[in-house]
Amino acid sequence: MYGLIGEKLGHSYSVLIHQLLTNHAYQYELIELSQDSLGSFLERKSFEGLNVTIPYKKTVIPFLKGISPEAEKIGSVNTILSKPEGLFGYNTDYAGFLYMAKRAGVHFSGKKVLIMGTGGTSAAVCAAVKDHGARDIIVVSRSGQVNYQNLDVHHDSQIIINTTPVGMYPHNGETLIDLEDFPDCEGVLDVIYNPLYTNLVLQAREKKLAFGGGLVMLTAQAKYASDLFLNQKADDSIIDVTVEQMIHRIQNIVFIGMPGCGKSTIGKAIAELTGRKFIDTDIEIVHRAGKEISKIFSDDGESVFRRFERDVIQEKGKENSLVISTGGGAVLDKKNRMALRQNGKVIFLERNVDALSMEGRPLSINQAGLSQMYQYRLPFYEDCCDERVINDHLIDITIQEIMQKLEKK
Repeated sequence: MYGLIGEKLGHSYSVLIHQLLTNHAYQYELIELSQDSLGSFLERKSFEGLNVTIPYKKTVIPFLKGISPEAEKIGSVNTILSKPEGLFGYNTDYAGFLYMAKRAGVHFSGKKVLIMGTGGTSAAVCAAVKDHGARDIIVVSRSGQVNYQNLDVHHDSQIIINTTPVGMYPHNGETLIDLEDFPDCEGVLDVIYNPLYTNLVLQAREKKLAFGGGLVMLTAQAKYASDLFLNQKADDSIIDVTVEQMIHRIQNIVFIGMPGCGKSTIGKAIAELTGRKFIDTDIEIVHRAGKEISKIFSDDGESVFRRFERDVIQEKGKENSLVISTGGGAVLDKKNRMALRQNGKVIFLERNVDALSMEGRPLSINQAGLSQMYQYRLPFYEDCCDERVINDHLIDITIQEIMQKLEKK
């Protein structure tokens, strides 16, 4: 048996990643362990190999017969093999991190690098960055000499790396810094993989910086661990293939656009074709409010409706493998845009304003007002979307075009 040990593993994708990487070559399980039970579990040796995650990458070392040179240098173990003579530790985070950086186009030579966090992953990242020529390495912690209260001293950092769990599911949206405070920043790497894109990464993407999310590192380190498990050296090309397969499986498909452009109708069809659950945020709001949207507007006002909408989007945006149809004005709120993009491929569904249905739309008063609304909202739709699809033809043609875009790498 092979598996992943950690304290809380409800967010883990490791089982699926190992299955995809190795074509189900071995049984792989998630094993949640308390601090008190870690030692006895390791001493039983009821496994052939393990991966190790938060908070045990350093804690496991005293239980090992030996560790590899890279693990000894880093002081952190994320892979364990059980051999007849005992347990042996390795570190594949180092190579996995470098694979993520290379794929993102982030280089360290001669750069000032800011690393947030001091745990086991941080140790591997520090070693990798140092070995690849970083000019200056600043490690930040909550209570260290360099902390989040005096971070302005290092505003000239060029590469920023997050190795903390801040922003990880279920605490999506949290972030330790604002990239606006780092005008010289050229690239951002975040080891968090759930969500696919943390707010830190989304901000880097918005600023057109080089960026990398943790799913690539997670998959790469798993590949190198599986090489150890199977005593082989598979080609690294399997990493990108597996990343694309993972994204295809877990990514949400999000529809934005004007009221009456067909988001719900097309969303339901795409959900059926892709095997995903369909969520209409307006319907969710009606369930929660206990009244129709028009009544929310007339009884409570638009601000109350928008609060309901924000809550629904924040909740559903955290989830995976959904098709989400949003209200026409949802993208006006930046928090909504970030929440929809963190796990989603966002499709802007467009239709000629003259063809939009105004029935039952509380803010779509008349044709002139609708055109004015479209012009105001257009920049927000464009800012939020990954793809644009015109829905002025037969619905089957629109659906076919969307499916082609979803299959596109």
